[in-house]
Amino acid sequence: MKKNIEIILKFKEGKDYTEEDLRKYVKEVYHNFGRYMTEFFTIPKLNYKKVKERVIVENIELLEESLLKGKGVIALTAHIGNWELAGVVTSILGYKICAVVIPYLTPKITEIYKKIRESKGVEVIFTGSNPKDFVRFKKENKVFAILGDRVFTEKGVIVDFMGKKAIFPRGPATLAIKLKTEFIAGFLVRENNKYRLFFEKIDYPPPDLDEEKRIDYLLYQSVKKIENVILKYPTQWLNFQDIWVD
Repeated sequence: MKKNIEIILKFKEGKDYTEEDLRKYVKEVYHNFGRYMTEFFTIPKLNYKKVKERVIVENIELLEESLLKGKGVIALTAHIGNWELAGVVTSILGYKICAVVIPYLTPKITEIYKKIRESKGVEVIFTGSNPKDFVRFKKENKVFAILGDRVFTEKGVIVDFMGKKAIFPRGPATLAIKLKTEFIAGFLVRENNKYRLFFEKIDYPPPDLDEEKRIDYLLYQSVKKIENVILKYPTQWLNFQDIWVD
């Protein structure tokens, strides 16, 4: 985690940080992770009234406009703020959500987490599931939430990220291009003792490019979108995987 923080801050401000500075930032990251875990286990108590009181929602019309086209929406997110609440809040607001989730090593823990997510209407699709489960959202016109800052089952590709080389999944962009579905970004972060759930447009590639180049184009747009959000909320990025290649 310290390496992540050091890379982010140096890229953001162009200077090195002392060990004391880094310890403070890393401490805040783990504090935010503790809040994330606490919030996750209070999901069953969350309802529409609490969402309206505690969550500022921005650009939800992007999601609505995409769903009006009737072919589903891939919602790219990342391990920032509370991505679990992002899906739950969106579900509570009345949208049909399914999310890709990696199973835990212990089946009992996996089932506990699954029940909590499903308690608020989020359909869970585990990595390694039948491929048909990953495309059904289009036919059912659902929001398909997928994390784009960590490689799970694929090898990943090397991209430019925070001024370094890093490994990112190509899956979200590949799925969007091959299925010809809508593709937007959505994040939930903490601001001033409240949450902010916001959606952002991701530019689609020019139609004259071949399929592989369109996937690469969309991947690049995805990486930049995630990068920009992390730069605004560096201590809310809770990706503990080493994604760097240099």
